[in-house]
Amino acid sequence: MDFARKTILVAGSLPVRLSVIDTGPSEGAARGTIVCIHGAGGNSEQWKYQIAHFSRHYRVIAPDLRGHGQSDRPDSAYSLEEFLWDFTQTLEQLKVAEPFVLMAHSFGGPIALTFAAAQPQRLSKLVLIATAPEMHLNRFYELLLRLPLPLRLIDRLKPVLMPNFFAPLFVLQRILSGTLFPWRGWGLLPTITTPTLIVGGQFDFIVPVATLQRTHAELPNSRFELIRYARHLPQIERPDAVNRQIEGFVERRRSWRGEDEE
Repeated sequence: MDFARKTILVAGSLPVRLSVIDTGPSEGAARGTIVCIHGAGGNSEQWKYQIAHFSRHYRVIAPDLRGHGQSDRPDSAYSLEEFLWDFTQTLEQLKVAEPFVLMAHSFGGPIALTFAAAQPQRLSKLVLIATAPEMHLNRFYELLLRLPLPLRLIDRLKPVLMPNFFAPLFVLQRILSGTLFPWRGWGLLPTITTPTLIVGGQFDFIVPVATLQRTHAELPNSRFELIRYARHLPQIERPDAVNRQIEGFVERRRSWRGEDEE
């Protein structure tokens, strides 16, 4: 699938060019805007089935995060603060109409949760897919990322060990070891008021069902949907099932009392 892309320049001490999918109906014809944030090692096209489905009626925006896909790969910290800065700059430069729907997968979750807690007025709905306030890889990959081996050597093994990753190893190492693994966002959950859909895979070992259930229990105004026979990429593994859940959630109207209408 080929989607229309734009390149934006994020200002800062080290300017970064981000490649962004931006597609949908002509201006004024869209029902709203959906912004998608992929996970560590992913890229914007991991949302391809959602982009193809929802861009018929919505403007859909999906950036390649810094260090990923077609975006620049700067020698930066790859901290949560950097990704939040990139995200807010993307919204500003693309003149995203608000409030918008924010969808996040895996490492996109910390970005989305932090944004939702700080600026709830900018969001209409929040969709969290295979993500939680605490995540870990299996022990093999965590050990590999912490080994004091030359990154060039491990990068040569990446096509075999990590064939579906769209970022160089130094980027993955900084995100996972330096940002994601230490991150705990449980304290943010009670402060988030945005209606939220939590979607998880039945056999996801990175974000197991028990963690998703805890997230649902601690996140007000949320609902949880389990996608059976899916792992950590349910939006790719079972796109029709995921799209049905998202569509039912996003299209649900609010009554004048602020309650969901059936």
